[in-house]
Amino acid sequence: MAVRGYRVSNKVGECPSWHAGERRLYWVDVRRQQLLRLDTHASEISRWELPEVVGALALLPSGQVWLGLRHRLVELDLESGRIEDVCDVESDRPSNRLNDGKVSPTGRWFVFGSMDDRPEKMPTGALYCVSANGHVARLYDGLVVSNGIAWSPDASVLYFSDSTRGLLMHAPWNEERGEMGVARVLAHLDEGQGRPDGAAVDAQGNYWSAGVSAACLNQLDAHGTLLRKLQLPCRAPTMAAFAGDGSRTVFVTSLVRSTWREIGPWDGALLELDMGVPGLVPPLLGQAL
Repeated sequence: MAVRGYRVSNKVGECPSWHAGERRLYWVDVRRQQLLRLDTHASEISRWELPEVVGALALLPSGQVWLGLRHRLVELDLESGRIEDVCDVESDRPSNRLNDGKVSPTGRWFVFGSMDDRPEKMPTGALYCVSANGHVARLYDGLVVSNGIAWSPDASVLYFSDSTRGLLMHAPWNEERGEMGVARVLAHLDEGQGRPDGAAVDAQGNYWSAGVSAACLNQLDAHGTLLRKLQLPCRAPTMAAFAGDGSRTVFVTSLVRSTWREIGPWDGALLELDMGVPGLVPPLLGQAL
């Protein structure tokens, strides 16, 4: 497996999102409070400074991006840098921040989560769904760190995880109405196996989970069986995203822990892998409307 790396020095790289029309990858650095963009033709990196920590993003078809800041969704105009509020989320949970998000398979919905941002975390996080016009609904509550959002190829199943507990969940999903059925545990991945962080699904319906505690990508099938473990050169990968021609490239973001005494050359880097298997690329938000 060929691996290419971009040494972008992220503190907490997250939410890589491929824009097929632009052939660019967008992602965020939570702790540096930045939106980043890779132009794959020129290998150039652009950055936008943000006023708060940022945990999630959704690409729009009009040169704009929705961002999940601490307690609100905002819209960033990439050309002007102007930021406008979309809606408030969890203003009643001051210890939380928004975390991880993905546009649904038809572009109707942006599903994102939240987490307890304190060192001693409690299950105050939740999972939310917002429509392209800004209406927010809570889908699931009682998570410590909501993460791992992805859908099955037919959009009938929603996957998400609780990274702290190492739980991968799945639930029936109604894409037309943006509603989730009863969630159940699909798999448990412990510290050594790689606690589940962000994720993506390939065209065969397999779930690729970033094992943030074990320097790996874990491939699980729709029944939660571990099929494959890919070791990575960064110690803490955070999320994978399919991209490129034929959606056969995977980009992986990573983080750097404040407790590490030494930082490796690929810790905090953006990795590019040639997977050889096609994956699912989320559409732009509102594209189907």
